[in-house]
Amino acid sequence: MPTEEERVCCRQTPSNCLSTLPDFDLIVLDPLVLMVARRYRQDVLAAGEDDDFNRSNRHAGYRQFILWQHGHLGAGNRRVIPSCCTWRIRDTYPDSFGQYRGFVGGRLG
Repeated sequence: MPTEEERVCCRQTPSNCLSTLPDFDLIVLDPLVLMVARRYRQDVLAAGEDDDFNRSNRHAGYRQFILWQHGHLGAGNRRVIPSCCTWRIRDTYPDSFGQYRGFVGGRLG
């Protein structure tokens, strides 16, 4: 990961790594779950659909992971996703140019 802040481990044994759990596949990577999450978010925010399927699913996957592990955080409150999980999401829904923004801290920290 490009920054020290993003070099975070899930602190599990390799056999229990969060990115290898069946729940991770269902909650964070499943395209149908992500479609429902995206549609719900678009409904609430009155936002349009993103034309880039992978980017849209990648960002929905990040949000799903945070919701699964930390619950609703509120505006400006951010958490770093463990790098093992970030790469699993990126490998499943890659950027066509391999360019990723990385963690952006919120207004509150």
